[in-house]
Amino acid sequence: MPRGRSIIALVSATAAFLGGAGAVSAAHEPVARAAANCGLGTGRSLGYTYVTSLTVRGTSCSTGKNLVKHHGHVSGWSCKNKRLATSPVQYQSRETCTSGARRVVWVYSQNT
Repeated sequence: MPRGRSIIALVSATAAFLGGAGAVSAAHEPVARAAANCGLGTGRSLGYTYVTSLTVRGTSCSTGKNLVKHHGHVSGWSCKNKRLATSPVQYQSRETCTSGARRVVWVYSQNT
């Protein structure tokens, strides 16, 4: 094998080895979860007149929906409510619940 080809083969083999080693070590690293917007369907089956958005970070959409259904009253979670708008017939609020690094935020409208 000419010298140029042997160097290319060596570089290719080294790159393949390092690429495979990187994939193995990456499999053991913690996975970061980005914020996710959860699908709500009509948003009417969650205990409020309308739930217009649900965002989770560090947890699943099913956990977020469970928090919404229980109006944030779930053991281990701390929640704060912010009234966004009011009218004589309804109001809109944002609920933010946290548990450690996990966070669930939803916006809802409620008829009065």
